Amino acid sequence: MDLTKAAVLRELLTGTELAGRTTSFAHSLRRFTTRVGGLLLFGPPEDEPWHLTAHLDDELHRAGVDDVRPSLVRWSPPADAPPHLAIGLDRLRDSGRGESLLVVAEQAPPDALLERIDDVRRRGTTIFSIAGGSKDLADLSHESLVPELLVPATFGSGWVSRPIGEDPEAADPVDHDEPDHGRHAVPEDTLTALRDAVAGFEMTQHLVSLAVADDDITQSAWRRRLRTFIERLGGEPA
Repeated sequence: MDLTKAAVLRELLTGTELAGRTTSFAHSLRRFTTRVGGLLLFGPPEDEPWHLTAHLDDELHRAGVDDVRPSLVRWSPPADAPPHLAIGLDRLRDSGRGESLLVVAEQAPPDALLERIDDVRRRGTTIFSIAGGSKDLADLSHESLVPELLVPATFGSGWVSRPIGEDPEAADPVDHDEPDHGRHAVPEDTLTALRDAVAGFEMTQHLVSLAVADDDITQSAWRRRLRTFIERLGGEPA
């Protein structure tokens, strides 16, 4: 899903725990990263968070936020890598207060990753994580997002579908006090697919990317989202 579609979905998710938690998480990243260039991203050797780093950089650049630009920390960058992809583990040893480490690990993180995070935390760096439920990683994190826990099993259970062109007033009334298992009910496999998409790692990262670039993280949430939404649809600042 691209960021424009994610922006629309963010509006649709307004008022849900997923939207609230991802926005709060992203704003914490901004507030606790007080050193220029102090936002670091890190992950397992086989799944380094390239895409989230790129999305965060694009959104922060679009918003004109130059003091919290992200850097991807890599386990073994090749010698001929461009500068922004050549940041190795030495950067973690240089981290400290005023900086944030965002760890992305969908699967259980290896011990080597946890050890690095523990070292960084001891240096005073704030640890954030988007994870798949690892208790060890959660214990090391000051703030953590577990996407699958943010979308309840009842997500979408009240949704109904009707044929295109059908007049809602002429349709049979729906008893909202009881589950609709008839022709109007959205199929369970469709709801499962929607839950998986909304709660997935990719979607959570998109929502964080969008929220981290909010122009005023102290502005009321609905005004902030409305302004960003208008900018994206119109192509010009509101």
